[in-house]
Amino acid sequence: MALTFPSKPEIRVKNPPLLEVVCQVKFPPILSIAKELPSEFQERIRHQFPELEVEQGFLVRLPGISNPEIPAAEIQPKIYRFRSSPGFTAISLAADFYAVSTNHYTHWDDFVGWLRLAQEAAQQVYNLTYSPRIGLRYINRLTLENTGRKTAKEMLDLLRPELTAQLHTEAWTEPLEMLNQLLLDNNPAKLSLRTGFGKEHGEPFFLLDIDYFEEGKLNLDDLVERCNAYHGVIHDAFRWCLRDEAIAAFGPLIQETHRP
Repeated sequence: MALTFPSKPEIRVKNPPLLEVVCQVKFPPILSIAKELPSEFQERIRHQFPELEVEQGFLVRLPGISNPEIPAAEIQPKIYRFRSSPGFTAISLAADFYAVSTNHYTHWDDFVGWLRLAQEAAQQVYNLTYSPRIGLRYINRLTLENTGRKTAKEMLDLLRPELTAQLHTEAWTEPLEMLNQLLLDNNPAKLSLRTGFGKEHGEPFFLLDIDYFEEGKLNLDDLVERCNAYHGVIHDAFRWCLRDEAIAAFGPLIQETHRP
């Protein structure tokens, strides 16, 4: 089975609906990251990511039928987040992964530059051999403001009807929430398409959450080239989700005829 989204040129827009872009690279746990401060890793990225946050993880185990014990909280390894200034972008490091994330996405070339920096630092300091999972995720949130629409119906009309069919039926009116997940095979990778509708402070929004990932014993030498391909698939999936004329709602700026 393979994905057959039509390929379209990338178009930079003035008001992108992106909430966050995340690339996560898993690796077999490294105990030194959990027990020692990652100072050498920090030095290699500190010129672009000078701010540091340390997050202590917790795993809460709830009682169930097979486990009737009282709830228990288990301390998890720390996550170190190295942030840019003013903090829109971060490189995160934990005992079993590193990740690059931003909530101020400008262009894939910028993002892949941060990914290359994180990959080089991780390889030089920790000599990673392979990754069991590499994923790239784009979380989009369409609103009346970023689409320039006045009603929920006008906003939903920008999307393919397959994605909004449950919101248009004679059985009910003005649904409050919807959440769907579709997992698609694109051997050797998979694409998860999550869609959702809701209202916040009375304002409607629609989520397009696209996660493309591979699992196995993945070579890290070609990480950037691999993620370039992931980005292409996600772009084509996003454009498929929108009606052909919908891209104009976000204020197109530049059409690009090539991909990295």
